Amino acid sequence: MVSKNQALLFYAHLSKDNKKQELNTHLIEVAEMSQKNASKIGMKNIGYCLGLLHDLGKYLELFQDYLSGERHDISRGDIDHSTAGAQYFNEFIKAPMQEDDNKLKNFLSELIELCCVSHHSGLIDMIDIYGKNNFNKRLSKKYYYKEVVSIEDVKKNIEKDIVDKINNVANNDLLFEIEQIKNKIDKNSENEIYRTFSYGMLARFLLSCLIDADYTNSADFERGIKVEKKDVNWNIISEKLEKEINELNDKNKSSQDIKKIRKQISDDCATAGQTYQKGCYKLEVPTGGGKTLASFRFAVEMAKKHNADRIIYCIPFTTIIEQNADTIRKIVETDKPDKGEIVLEHHSNISQTFNDTEEEFNPTELYMQSWDIPIIFTTNVQILNVLFGRKTTDTRKLHQLANSIIIFDEIQALPIKCVHLFNNAINYLVDFCNTAVVLCTATQPLLDNVDSERGCLKLSEKPDIIQNRNYVFDSLKRVEIKPEIKNIDYTSEEIASKAIEFVNDNENCLVICNTTKSAKEIFEIIKGKADYEVYHLSARMMPVHRKIVLRAIKRKLNKKEKIVVVSTQVIEAGIDIDFNCGIRALAGLDSIIQAAGRINRNGTLKNNEGNNKKGELYVYNFNENLDKLEYIWRGKETTKIILRRHPNADLLDNKIIKDYYDDFFYQKKQQKEMQYLICNGNTELDLLSENCKYNDKYNLTLNQSFKEASNNFRVIDDIASPVCIERKCVRKIIDKINSSSNFKERDKLIKGLHKYSVNIYPNQFKDSTAIKPINNDLDIYSISDCYYDKNFGITEEATLDKGGACV
Repeated sequence: MVSKNQALLFYAHLSKDNKKQELNTHLIEVAEMSQKNASKIGMKNIGYCLGLLHDLGKYLELFQDYLSGERHDISRGDIDHSTAGAQYFNEFIKAPMQEDDNKLKNFLSELIELCCVSHHSGLIDMIDIYGKNNFNKRLSKKYYYKEVVSIEDVKKNIEKDIVDKINNVANNDLLFEIEQIKNKIDKNSENEIYRTFSYGMLARFLLSCLIDADYTNSADFERGIKVEKKDVNWNIISEKLEKEINELNDKNKSSQDIKKIRKQISDDCATAGQTYQKGCYKLEVPTGGGKTLASFRFAVEMAKKHNADRIIYCIPFTTIIEQNADTIRKIVETDKPDKGEIVLEHHSNISQTFNDTEEEFNPTELYMQSWDIPIIFTTNVQILNVLFGRKTTDTRKLHQLANSIIIFDEIQALPIKCVHLFNNAINYLVDFCNTAVVLCTATQPLLDNVDSERGCLKLSEKPDIIQNRNYVFDSLKRVEIKPEIKNIDYTSEEIASKAIEFVNDNENCLVICNTTKSAKEIFEIIKGKADYEVYHLSARMMPVHRKIVLRAIKRKLNKKEKIVVVSTQVIEAGIDIDFNCGIRALAGLDSIIQAAGRINRNGTLKNNEGNNKKGELYVYNFNENLDKLEYIWRGKETTKIILRRHPNADLLDNKIIKDYYDDFFYQKKQQKEMQYLICNGNTELDLLSENCKYNDKYNLTLNQSFKEASNNFRVIDDIASPVCIERKCVRKIIDKINSSSNFKERDKLIKGLHKYSVNIYPNQFKDSTAIKPINNDLDIYSISDCYYDKNFGITEEATLDKGGACV
């Protein structure tokens, strides 16, 4: 026990080398950082108050005895030190507050107390799914460990300067700040769902401010140094980008007409970025229109105009995130001091495990955990987890979305079940967090035209970045889509015959399938008949393997040699490749249009007279089993409806695309699924907003089942995990990782494994011993290369020699 005769010193953390961080230092430094984070939305005093309160439970002598090693019966995490701050605020700050509006005072206390008790677990349920008041139960808690304690046991030990700071900030406009944000939310809310959803997002945002401050301060103490943030200079980044764009225009091999339209698109984006206010905008650009650099140009110019903190570029597919990040990295990180300091790519492929309960983390993971860096390339999965996921490492990043420019590329790939959650979250960021959002696609889904009561997207008054959309789309029509839909399905043999026929007439042909099974079958049939090169592409192949194959394909195309490429949808996103003709398995219209973007992409196709001509994309109904691919099946069925309704229409026409999404989104089943259905008739949307079953049962402003919602949230139902293929070079990398003690070296080696990895699904392999961890400390797995085929990539059956050994 701490001696009663000595001056009491209280500590927050004990480092691995036995250094001690004084508790009052930790509370004050976390308060200052949390204040800075929360000031983005005008809540600096509330942020400061949260920092002072969050670890008051560490003033318990019980905790101090544990930290000093005197209580060997207590393990890390056994003592609840999060509840005390909430109880202190409730009893000693809220109670004496002078305020006529009790609802306002209660809302303030709910937010502060909820964040205090949740800063290690993520937001707890206010009301659980059984209708019990979980929040009041937590505030009434008497056990922090096995012994009964009261808040008085904590209060008597709190140092005077901390008490004074808490009292000062409590008297310093806390109620004014909460009144301002509440009035703003109420004024901007057209319905009860959005109002209550926004209250809940405010709670998550404030928790993010606190968690980031807490984790950062703890990590700085553990390292013994404070990592200084590099200031971003958008003027310099803009100059580098403009220089690169001018050089690319000179090098581009596209036709002059295509160059002209791409330049117009890019210039429209730059002008909009320089002149538009922050809001929610649409960038509708045909495939092959150069939207990656154009949208980034918009973001840089807007960031420069409005002094934004960062640009976040969200992509639905991990297959293209690396190449896009590399493109921008090569432009903006040309100076040596900038290397690794401006651009971050964050996705699921090959990253180290983050421990939710740890306040210390590997410094090499700093940017990936905090997102405190000017330019981020990430996936839809990552950003949706930041908004709705259960991990505190996800919640931590939420406040970084404020005062940012967020680009969503290929927004049509947003999962249907997430539509209303996404719309409400984006509306919240734009309305209350000074965030600008850009939705990019060639086929804009009707997110602004879904059920407004449950959440439709609030676009800016003039939402279009491209000034003359119809002219741009008409000018970039380089392909004719030819649906050849019959009442019977085409077999793989018939599709292969069509592809061979088209190669003879057009020099090359691209075949895109919905399933890996049909791609494999068609490839093998053509390979057995053709006297020219046939290539296969799918997500089952390692990135380095796909890159080698794509390089070979482009060489053949440039030399105008005969080739066929049979691919899954992996070729439809972000792959700059140009075929003369193609075949697409019937699917959603958005996928068909993406496929069309790979045909006559550069507009250089000529007829016999030397005049420009359009490429051709034939659409057939493949004999494929889509039972486990419901989204593709629904898109396919909706396209059938559109083709019956408009048998001779141009499928690239904007009216047809709108008609497609009208049908796709307004199917009765889809209407329900947009709310994200979960068990027992609940929806994620309801649990995170009104929680209407129980919202009038208690006198609470926040009624959400936050924990239940976050525990049930999955962007993708069947989550694939990256596994490294154990080639000789991979084994060498793994050996170096296991023998290295240098964090930076290990981080670089781990990132290098990504190009040798393939995503696999749970239970994909019958042999449970096939996949093994590369070591016990890292959440990275490998599999023998005998499960890897040179044409098709990962396979479920190992290739064995006659003796039963892998070959």
